[in-house]
Amino acid sequence: METVEIVDLTPDRLEEALAVFKVSDWDEDSLFYVKAEMQAFLNGDINGYIRAHFIVAIVDNQIIGVAAWAPSMCSFWLYELSWATVLPKWRHRGINSLMLTERLRRIRDHHGSEAFSVMVCTWDNPMYFKIGFVPMEPRERKSPDKKGKCLLVAQFGPAT
Repeated sequence: METVEIVDLTPDRLEEALAVFKVSDWDEDSLFYVKAEMQAFLNGDINGYIRAHFIVAIVDNQIIGVAAWAPSMCSFWLYELSWATVLPKWRHRGINSLMLTERLRRIRDHHGSEAFSVMVCTWDNPMYFKIGFVPMEPRERKSPDKKGKCLLVAQFGPAT
C-alpha cells in the first residue's frame, strides 16, 4: 500500500476536502454543516475557540480521506467523532482505521492523562468494536430516521 500521511486540514485544501464528501454522495444538508465546521476549524469561530478538529489522509499529495473529532458540549471528559469519509476507490484499505487511531491519539494529547470517553454515531462497524466501542442503545431499537446508525461509546482509562 502507498504511504498514507495523516495531517491537519489546512485552508488551501478546504475545497479538496469538501470534494471527498461530495464524491462520497453526502447530502446537501450534511455538506452545509461539514463546510461550516471546517471553516470554523480553519478560522477559529469564537476568539480562537475550535470545536471540530479536522484531519486528512493524503497519498501522493491527494486527499483521500477526511475525519473530525471534537470536545463534547456535554462534558470536559467526553469527545465526539464525526464527519468521516474516504474516497470510494480507497475504501477497505485501512484508511478509516488510520484516521480513527490518529483521532484517538489527538484526543489523548488534548485531554491529557486523565480518563475520557468517546462517542460516535455510525453503522455497526467492527473497526469500532475491536477497540472497545459498545452500542448505547439496543441494536433492535435503531430508528429509520437515523438511517440504521446507532450511538457507540468507548471509555479510555488514564494514560500510563
